[in-house]
Amino acid sequence: MVFGFRDGITAACLMCLIIFDLPAHAAPLLAQNTVLVQNTETAPAAVPEQIATIATVYSTPFDRVWQAIITEAGIPFKTTKVVQGRRRRMFVDGFLTLDCCVNPSWRNRPEEQVVQLFTDSFYVTEIRYVFKKGKVVPILSPEHIKDLRFAIVRGFTYTLEDYFGETVTARFPGDALRLVELGRAHLTEASRVQFEYDMAQTPRDLELGGLSSYVSLHARVHISRADLLPRLNAAIARLKKNGRIREILNVAVSK
Repeated sequence: MVFGFRDGITAACLMCLIIFDLPAHAAPLLAQNTVLVQNTETAPAAVPEQIATIATVYSTPFDRVWQAIITEAGIPFKTTKVVQGRRRRMFVDGFLTLDCCVNPSWRNRPEEQVVQLFTDSFYVTEIRYVFKKGKVVPILSPEHIKDLRFAIVRGFTYTLEDYFGETVTARFPGDALRLVELGRAHLTEASRVQFEYDMAQTPRDLELGGLSSYVSLHARVHISRADLLPRLNAAIARLKKNGRIREILNVAVSK
């Protein structure tokens, strides 16, 4: 216990009162002239966690899964809307901390490979060719694509792009679907889940063709925030185990 003093009571006087028996009439005086000094030391304030920046480009059911993963991981975040090509540049430059939902083979530029870390896969999706309804062409080998006009999305990487012949470029996946519907392209490709979602939002005169590939989807973390990777992987494992990811996608494509 620490004492402070006032009204002429000195430290020496107090020592006298402590060493010798305190007369009964002196006790009220001591009580009147001493004040308790409380310990005002407190623990250092916690440093707020840095807010992660993520990008939104177009409406997709996988964005709902992505936000569920970040929330499950307990990572504070903010969103910014950018076009796809700019999104990739912003990640390389460190303006975006986190990104989703991609396959590692789609982010293969040298400048990307040195700054990105991929999470575990959270979903495996079918990539299907998309044609105008009634105009489906069997793609039996990659060489068959060369004779067809392919609608591509600016900023996207395609597994078979080395086999593309003539292409027309769209800003967003929905625009690529529109180009096929209008006959300006013979085909494009899309995740089956994304196609079903888009068709539920805006019915089009389109249909799915054959399977292009199966791809695993991941999030990626900028190397400057490598500490977030274990948290994201743990969140993905929990959401896969409890069926939440499948539930989110089922709800999205049913609307």
